[in-house]
Amino acid sequence: MKSCESAIVIALALIAVSVTVGIVFLIITLVRVRKTAIEFEKALHKLNSELDVVSRVSSKVVSLTEKISSPVVSAVSLIFYALSSVNKRKKRTGEENER
Repeated sequence: MKSCESAIVIALALIAVSVTVGIVFLIITLVRVRKTAIEFEKALHKLNSELDVVSRVSSKVVSLTEKISSPVVSAVSLIFYALSSVNKRKKRTGEENER
């Protein structure tokens, strides 16, 4: 009987030690996860502030290109329209001369 009781005591002691070791590793893991989450949050805040700067700069670039491209597009359109009407007149004049 004593050997059965001592086996149970040893088994219970091993289970207690195993649970204690498991809890210690769980606590260590949770502490590391918490530190990683804090670092990740810091990185996200930094990225967010940098994205604000990039957004402001890109909106200024877009505004500048719209200011520049608008007259350029208008001038190119005007030149294209003028050249196409001259080209149409030449074709009409050429067709009238052939008749």
